[in-house]
Amino acid sequence: TGFCAPQVFTRVMCTLGLDGLGAELEVLAAIYQTEEHKDRWVNYRAFCNEMQTPPDSIRSVLQDCFDRLRREFTSRGSVGLLGLLHSFRDYDRVGQGTVHVGDFEDAVAGCGLHFSPAEMDALLSHFARSGYIPYVAFVREVRGNLHRLRRNKVIAVFQDVFTAVGTVRMEELLQRFDTRYHPKALDGSMSEDQVIRDVEDGILLGEREATVDDLCDYWGFLSWKLADDQFRYCVENSFRS
Repeated sequence: TGFCAPQVFTRVMCTLGLDGLGAELEVLAAIYQTEEHKDRWVNYRAFCNEMQTPPDSIRSVLQDCFDRLRREFTSRGSVGLLGLLHSFRDYDRVGQGTVHVGDFEDAVAGCGLHFSPAEMDALLSHFARSGYIPYVAFVREVRGNLHRLRRNKVIAVFQDVFTAVGTVRMEELLQRFDTRYHPKALDGSMSEDQVIRDVEDGILLGEREATVDDLCDYWGFLSWKLADDQFRYCVENSFRS
């Protein structure tokens, strides 16, 4: 069928000599668990295909490209994501949330970003439709996302501010957010006031309303370089119950 239970997946990986990865095998299994199976089993074929992906494939080029972009924008904070959105909107001549492929490089260059020819080809292949790129989707991809285990942790901690329709009560979230445990506060790169602004900007991305996905993706933006124990520490302590 192409699916196996998570326990079977980790056991097989151990028989291949990867038992030294320990808890990371559970994370790997969680990444490849899929809604396509009624019991959310691991799609091991997708995992095997990923392992065989050549380094010059569009998928690999995009992954390396967005890893580089997240490193850059994590240092800038959410204000960098908003700046990227504003730059795109300057080139959005009809206000449809898209820019012409011919304007894309100029828009990102305004934020100090440059892409190699291989990266541009991969980005256009992935995002461009009929000569236009939906730039909000691009910025959201730069913001990133979480794998299932980390996403479940965020949802469990912050569920008190979720509505029945999957949105976030932002005013309450900001009131109950403990800025001391934000990764940027812990490393000393942001003050408490800056943290609150970063949380609001990073979740909303210029929109009036935020969803549970937006909150989880913001934590993906914050935590892509955090180890699992650091991630749990920040998330579990950043929300006042």
